[in-house]
Order: sequence, then C-alpha cells, then structure tokens
Amino acid sequence: MMIMMLRSLLPVILGAVLVSAAAADERVDRLPEEHKTWLEQDVVYIITEREREVFLSLETLDERNRFIEAFWRKRDSNRTTPENEYRVEHYRRIEYANTYLGRETYREGWRTDRGRYYILLGEPREIQRYDGYGKIVSTHLWFYQGDPLMGVPSFFYLLFFKRNDFGEFRLYSPVVDGPQSLLTQQTGLDNIAAVTVLDEISPELATASLSYDTGEPPDLIGGRASVGSDAMIARIEESPKRAIRTDYADAALRYGNRVSADYTFNYVPSRSQFSVLVDPSGTAIVLYSIEIDPENFSTESDEEKSKFYTTLDLTIEARTPEGVLVVGNDKEVYLELSPSQMRGVQTRPFAYQDQFPLVPGDYMVSVILRNRVLRQYAVAEAELSIPNFSASTPQLADIILAYDTSLVDGDAPDAADGFIRTYQLGNERIEPATGSVFVIDDTVHVVTQAFGASSEHRVTFELVSGDEVLQTITSSVGPNGIVIDAMKLANMVGGTYEIRARLLSPPGETPETLSERSAPITISPRSFATRPGFVYRRGFDSRLPGLLSAMRGEQLSKLGRFEEARLALEEAIAANPGYVPARVMLATIYLRAGDADQTLELLAPLEEVLPNEYDVISGIGLGRYVKGEYENAVDYLERARTLRPPTPLVLNALADSYERLGNIDKAREVYERSLLLDSDQGAVRERLATLGASGVKN
Repeated sequence: MMIMMLRSLLPVILGAVLVSAAAADERVDRLPEEHKTWLEQDVVYIITEREREVFLSLETLDERNRFIEAFWRKRDSNRTTPENEYRVEHYRRIEYANTYLGRETYREGWRTDRGRYYILLGEPREIQRYDGYGKIVSTHLWFYQGDPLMGVPSFFYLLFFKRNDFGEFRLYSPVVDGPQSLLTQQTGLDNIAAVTVLDEISPELATASLSYDTGEPPDLIGGRASVGSDAMIARIEESPKRAIRTDYADAALRYGNRVSADYTFNYVPSRSQFSVLVDPSGTAIVLYSIEIDPENFSTESDEEKSKFYTTLDLTIEARTPEGVLVVGNDKEVYLELSPSQMRGVQTRPFAYQDQFPLVPGDYMVSVILRNRVLRQYAVAEAELSIPNFSASTPQLADIILAYDTSLVDGDAPDAADGFIRTYQLGNERIEPATGSVFVIDDTVHVVTQAFGASSEHRVTFELVSGDEVLQTITSSVGPNGIVIDAMKLANMVGGTYEIRARLLSPPGETPETLSERSAPITISPRSFATRPGFVYRRGFDSRLPGLLSAMRGEQLSKLGRFEEARLALEEAIAANPGYVPARVMLATIYLRAGDADQTLELLAPLEEVLPNEYDVISGIGLGRYVKGEYENAVDYLERARTLRPPTPLVLNALADSYERLGNIDKAREVYERSLLLDSDQGAVRERLATLGASGVKN
C-alpha cells in the first residue's frame, strides 16, 4: 500500500519540481555560460534555495563574481589559511565523480546518483561491491561515518544497484524498491524470502536492504523496510545547507546600495542594542552597542605581531516613517590593538559603542559598520520612538540591562556631573548585555533614568514571569535622574522574563505610579554568557557650549520645523558665539525667511577667517542678492562657484543678478547650467524663453 502511495505521488512531486525549474529557466538561460555552469553544475547540490534565488536576481557580471567569492568564503572550513579547503575538496569530488562514476552511462559522472552522493558526502569509509553474483544484480554498498550535527546518523549505509542488471547504478530505496529488486530472479519471492537470499550473500547487504541507519535494528524476520531511510536521504541532501547562514545574500539585496561593491556580499551577523537616555538639557541621547563574533572580526598586523589594526567606517542614519533623513553621519575609526587585547578579540566578541542625540519623533535607525580588512560589514537596526522629555513632568527613559558596572576616576572634574556619555552615566560606567542574555545566578545590573525626578522619588524594579512577580527592589534616584541597582538571578530556570520599572511619587504625596517601562530578559541554562573581549567606545562631549542645541537645530530643520530650529540655533550661538556650523545653519533659516540683514550679520564676520568656506561665501552672496545688491551678489556667488559645485539655488540667484545688471548672455549661460543640474525647473525654462536670442531680451 505504501509503495503504491509513494509511486502515485511521484508524478505530482515531479510536476512541482518541473514547474519550479521552468519558472527559473528564463533567468538561467540569460546567464553567461560560466555562471550557468557554476549554478547548474558546480554547486547544484550544495547551494540553498535562497542563495540560488539571489544569484539569479543579480544583473551584472561583477555582482555575480562577487557573490561566488562570498559563497565559497561562507563555507571555508579554515579561514586562517590562504586556501579554501572546502572549495578545493568540493571540486576534487566533482572531478572524481566525472572520472570514475559515469563510466557505465552516457551521462557525466556528477549527474549520476553515485556522483551526487559522492559530491555530497565525499569518500565512503568502505565500499563493498557485488558484481557478477548470480543471485543478485550488480550492487555497491557504501558505508559512511556521519555527523549527527548535520542531521545524519553516526554510521549509515547507501546502496546503489543496476535495476534488472541494466543501465547505470541508481540509489536504492528500501521502501520504494524493496529487497526483491536486488535479486536477478524475483518471481514468487516476498520481502522475507528476498532478505534471506541477501543474508546468505552478506548480512550487511541484507541489513541495508531494509534500513540505511546502522543504529536502527532491521526487521529481518518480518522483512519490513524502514520508512526512516528515505527521510535520512532527504537529510543527507540538505546536510551541506544546514549550517549555512544565507543572511549575507539577503543583506546584499537590502543593503547593497548602501555599501561599495567590494563589500556587497561580505555581510556578517552581529548583535545590537539601542537605548534612549536623556541629557540634563532634556535632549534624548541614543546609545548603541554592536557586537561581532571573533570569526567575523578581522585585523591586520605588523611583521612582529606587536600590534593589530584595522579601520572601521560607520554610517549612521535615522529616518522618519516618511523617509526623511534626520540623522546622516559618516565616521572613520582607526583601531589599534595590543597583543593582549587581540587575544581577547580572538576568543570573544568585539563591541563598538557610540551615541548621538535625536529630537522627538518616530524613526528607523540603522548603523552600518564596515571593516576595511576583508571588506566585511555588519548592520544594526531599530525602530525608536523618542518622547518629549520635560523637567516639569518626571518620566522614565529606557531600561538598560548590564552585566557589570564600575566607577570611573572619582577625582575627574566631570565624574559626578550626571551627564550622559557612551554607556557612562555620571561617574558610573555600565557594560550593557547586548541581547539581554544572562545565566542562572548572574547579577543583572538594572539601569534607567527618571528624568525630571528629584532625589525624593523612588523607582521600583520587578522581575516578572507572566503575571507573577518573582523579585522586587526599590531604588533611589541619583543626579540627573540616574538609577542603577542590581538583582541576583538566583534559583531561576531558563526562559524569557521581563523586568519592569515604575517611577513612584515621593513620600507624602498621593501614592501613584508616574511612569512605567519594561524590558525583556533571557535567562540561559548555560553556565556562562559570552561577553565582549574588547570594547571600543566613542561619543561626544555634550557639555561643549552650544553643541547639543546646534545638533537639535539641524535635525529640526531637516524635519521642516524651522521655527523650532531657529530657537535651538539661537540658543547654540548664545552659548557659543563662535560656533561656525550653528551660525551657518541659522543664517540659512533667516535667508529662507527673507531676512537678509540677520543673514549677513551672522556670516559677514566669518569671511575674514573663512574666506574659502563655500557655505559662508555663498550665504553672503545670497544675502546680498535678497537685499538687491546685485553687483556684490555676483562677486560672492562667482567666488562660491570656484570653491565647490554650486546648487541650482545659487546658480539661479547668480543668473538673475546678471540679468538685472543687463548681462543677458551670462544670465542665459548660468540658467542653462542650473537646468543641467535639475531639469525639473519650469520657472527657469520660462525665464530662459523670455531672454530670446543671444544678446537680446524679449
């Protein structure tokens, strides 16, 4: 009954395979011959469906070549050697299959059943050949030692036979083919009788005819075949794909346009954490940590191995749901490690930590970290909702779960000022547990901030499992609302829990919860949790006069909230009159409002010290233009053109100035240049049309 059912399903299964293959045929046929051969022959048995799909979606020769390089690199069993042992062994197997396993057929050896499984599994531990036996057809029994981690038994058989002693060797199925198919005379024999004949020739052959798994006792008495053998074959076919992470292929499609071509297929996985705390000014500060495992973090070294180094390039972006880029920063970090630091990175993760301010709103935040050694990159992303923090309304910021805390130099002048740095709150440095993973009996350091709260407020932390509160601690509020305490994870069991924080009203007031936050925590049954072997921290000093106000002003301007931006930038200049970026940004806002006098008041004093600064010179030129001082405007705007390729706005102001001064030919030239930069300027085209022929104005 089962054999009939399997045979009845075969046309359905085969039809589905053919439909799938037909759908891909068109893309495969468009491939150049070398790439078609690579996909349909070289790696046909080991490539995952996702990798195949991504490869077929690539459009250029260079992209496909880079994909192939990454494909083999992901499978390299020893990356410390210049040779890719996996690739070398794979092509050796293909060559062996083509040379020795296709001799009895017109097909290439890699296409045969024996060739397929030789390529998948390599050299058998032992081969027993039964050729020329009178009672059985030509049969070869392969014996393998397997890897249970790859989904196959520790020891197993594969059996190949020539059906009716004709044609090429085919893989035998205990269920579909049955022991009788191995005999030259099958008439009148059932499974039991067939197994008896096979047992006389070889007990191992009789065993394999019923089950491929040597750990599964065969039913030699009843002659029933094991259905697990076909499932094992399916696991063998999947075994080269089981341990392969295909996220590098998906990342190429998602982030390929944000990294250079030589990085595209070199994505490496990472873990990340984003948390929001608050500067004393009320500005939200986003702290983030990215961890990369040792096998994915590469460095170079000098000949003496006395120092190890690399350069990291970071791109930080924060976009609104509508796609407006509010934060867009690029950073370069030269990293040099001592031998002792390098030993830590070789066995434990590398962590990069940083921070940046962000005005209230909803954002998708992404950080792309690129390592110039081996051109690898990692991506950290998070959806963040930044609330309005007000000193008049006490409110909790995020909860950070740390595996350790330590005091920095208590004699430093800024040690206890309450300012937020990269995972340093006042004089307390915290080590965030990226992923919030701890083990039983760990101590979890719970960190939050009750912004706007006084020292009389209290924060209660609860360790919760569902509706059950397992542990509670109540903590005091420090400078700038900082709250740090610790919980011992004693007598716990592995699982996912939650830590909740509640900000309570001060004693003497009506008891109430003023604000709540929560964070998931995973408790692992393992004996230890992996922590970074080296942490690189970077950040900015928020105490620099005017810095945070200027950064807020820039972000608000990008959001189109110009009045708020103006107030923030005026605050920045009041705190630091010589802060050039703030003066330039504020001048731009004044200019947008048509206030040329304020624009010139901000920029004119900068000309002497920054005579070659494009933003200063073009800003002065635009200010002169708005005031109707066209000759002066031309002087400054032409100077700006020599400093940097100008924007259409600058060119249009320059062209209009020339036109008003009667220099029509020059005006026409500049208008045409503006249209080359942005052809979608109807008003400029109309203006050009009114100028008529060269030297004549209609």
